[in-house]
Amino acid sequence: MYCRHCGKEVKDKAVVCSGCGQPIEEAGGGTAGAGGGRWSWFTMFVTTGVFLLLLLIAIISGL
Repeated sequence: MYCRHCGKEVKDKAVVCSGCGQPIEEAGGGTAGAGGGRWSWFTMFVTTGVFLLLLLIAIISGL
């Protein structure tokens, strides 16, 4: 399991992250699987990139 705040790998039974000290939420409490924080940032990055690409295509086709 990974800390959703800093990305450091933590033991499954850990209560707080040894890297940043933030509390570790239970799996049923809303955290994703391993690397959950990374996927959300990756998804946001890809979504923003696709949006900007579509915006650029719309601007170029309008000229």
